[in-house]
Formats: sequence, structure tokens, C-alpha cells
Amino acid sequence: MVPSRRLAAVVILAAASLTGCGASSPSSRPTTSGASGRATPALPTPPVAGLSWTKAIDVARPDDAFAQPSAVPTGPSGPGTAGHPGHFPGQAIVDDIASIGGRLAAVGYVGLSGTWTAIGWTSMDAQHWKLTSIDRTPGSLAVAIAAVPTTGGFIAGGWVDRTPAVWTSPDGTTWDRRPVPTLSAGVEWERITTVLPTAGGIVAGGSVGPELGDRQARFWWSADGTAWSAVPDDPAFEGAEVADILKVDGGFVAIGKVGTGQRWSGSIAWISSDGRTWQRIDSPELRGGIASALAVAPGGGLVAVGSDVDEREALAWQSTDGSTWHAAPRENSRLYNGEKIRMTDVIAVRGGLVAVGNYVGVQYGTATSWTSKDGLSWRRAADYAALGQGEMLAIGRGGPGLVAVGSFGAPDNYIPTIWLTAEP
Repeated sequence: MVPSRRLAAVVILAAASLTGCGASSPSSRPTTSGASGRATPALPTPPVAGLSWTKAIDVARPDDAFAQPSAVPTGPSGPGTAGHPGHFPGQAIVDDIASIGGRLAAVGYVGLSGTWTAIGWTSMDAQHWKLTSIDRTPGSLAVAIAAVPTTGGFIAGGWVDRTPAVWTSPDGTTWDRRPVPTLSAGVEWERITTVLPTAGGIVAGGSVGPELGDRQARFWWSADGTAWSAVPDDPAFEGAEVADILKVDGGFVAIGKVGTGQRWSGSIAWISSDGRTWQRIDSPELRGGIASALAVAPGGGLVAVGSDVDEREALAWQSTDGSTWHAAPRENSRLYNGEKIRMTDVIAVRGGLVAVGNYVGVQYGTATSWTSKDGLSWRRAADYAALGQGEMLAIGRGGPGLVAVGSFGAPDNYIPTIWLTAEP
């Protein structure tokens, strides 16, 4: 695993396709956390809203990426290697989800022979998902999506080759790419990692910098999603990438990661009254973790989730206004035997919060989720078949409850996967 919910998922995928090596470990028996954080036998029944998941009945796969019924086994290729099963011709990941008016849309990307293209899925019932093309341009990736209440449609963000990209759709089925200006005139790599529509306009965040190198945070602004302007560079953006943005009373709060695309070393926050001018918040509490997502906290304020910089502990933070942050106390539900564990996304629900992520044993990963009433104390899902070898990357509302998206089969194959649970 690598320390990013969205951008680094591409690195995971590419590395797995080339080497067959990866990270994540399922158990064949249902489990839950014991007092030591170790897995102990348990049953996922009776169902617990936010913690008991089933897989969607039908998630379409790109035909050219999954043409073979199964991968062809391969033997060890060199001294000291264990060997891995052969890969599908291509791989695909669902990276984010949004819904509006009973219609659900998800975005992601498919890789064939080292070439990435942005793809999407739509559903009316959360159980059956149809595939759609977002952009056939080589090197296009869609990593974020949001519903646009003012139009009833969707907006997606990502990048095409070296340039940031935004796509708009009235229904999640047909997409149009909108030009997004860069401050480097296309000389540097720029990417959009999150989009936030509001009644007053749309804010997007991301970064500039090489895929594995130093980053500089970027923000963009649009009145309607079609015409965009880039927020001028500012010292407040140095060495960071925007991970998520949330609308709050009086303006916006953004969370971001600091470090390089190869290894994040901590997190920061920004606050803004208008989405165009941002004040950097270097919180000591955020410094030791990798924050991935934001949500409204129960009773007001904000909650951010992520992991420590080594992904050995899933972390959560609270803030009243984005200016001061406090980490939730360590607890066993956010540890996994000293191995890797992370939260990748979080959503506010009637009963509090639901976060998703995964944890890792020797090789394979297990998708998981947490519920919390206050953002400080979290309960983790049991380990059972529907979660095995999965990676949940994002969560949203849809159908009768909540929907999580990601993939199944890492590190040897990445199969687009969607999970469903009741809302607490």
C-alpha cells in the first residue's frame, strides 16, 4: 500500500501490474478486534448498519481489460521469488462516488498496456452498475466526483496526461471535458484530486509537481463548472497537495498532505472565506499523520480521517473550525497487529459517522469500515468474506443506504468493486 487515497491508487495499480507485489491480507474466518487489536473469531450477523457489507450484484467491467475468464498462473521468475498468478489483460478501479435524485455515478480508471483512461459507472438501485466512458484520451484519470445541486448533474475531476481536467455530465452517462487553466502553461504536471460544488460556485483542489516528486498545492474556481480560473500561487501552498475540501459556515476548510508523491510526511489544513484566498494551518496534531478526507462532525465542527505516516494506525482528528485540530485517542479498533491500516474516506450520517478503508496482513488486504457517534471513539467492522482482499477508497449515499467503492483482488488483480450497507 502507498499513502494516498486517490493519486497513489494509480501507483499501487501500476506497481502491481508490473511486479505482482502488493499489500493486503484477508482471513478466511469472520473476525473482529480483540483487546490487543488482534483479530478474533466473530460473525457478521446480525447485520450492523455501517459495518455489515454486501457486494453489489453486478458491476460492469471493461471488456478489453477483463477479456480472460481467469488469470493464467505463472511460476517464480527468479531466485528467491514466490511467484504470483498472472494478471488480467488490464486493471480497473472505482475511485469515488456521488448521487443525486436517485441516480448514482462513480468514476475511476482502467489501465491497458500501461495506458490509462478515465471511466465511469451509473446505477439507479446501487445493485446494478453500467459502464460508461468519461475520456478516451490516453493518460486520462478521473479520481473525484460530486453531485451539482444547481444543475442536478455531476462533475468529476482528475487529469489528462500532465494537465488538470474537469468533466461535467447531466446524468453520469455522457461526459464533456472542460478546459482547466494551469499556472505553468502545461510545462509541469498538474492534477485535480477533489471537487466541491456549492450554491455560490465550484471549488477544486489538487497539486502541481511530478508524480513521485515534490508537490505544490493548487486550487481552482468556477461559477458553473464550465469556465475555470486557477488560484494564483501562494507560499501557503508550498510542499503540499489538497486531499479534500468541505463547505463550512463562513467559508471553506481544506485538508492536505505534505511531502512528495512517493512518500507523504504529514498533513496540513487551509481555511478560506471565498475559496480563492487560503490561509495555511500548520497544526502540530496533523503533522504526524496523512489526512485523506473530511466530514461534518456530530454536533458541529469537522472530522478528518487518515493514518499515521507509516500507515500503522488509522487516525481521526476533530476541529471546530479548521484552525485548531485534536487527534482522537489511540484505540485498538484503529490498530491491526502492528501492520498497515488506514481510513480513506468518511461520511456524516444520522447516527454519527461512517469511515471506510482497509488493513493489511502479510500480503493481501481486507476492506473495512468504522462507525462513530462522536468522531473520537470508533468501532471497526468484523472480517468476513465480502470484505476479503478488498480496498474501499470512498463512501457515499445511494440506494437504501450507503455505498463504498474500490477494488478487489490486489495485489495480483484490481477488479472494480462496490459494497452496500444500511445507514446507521
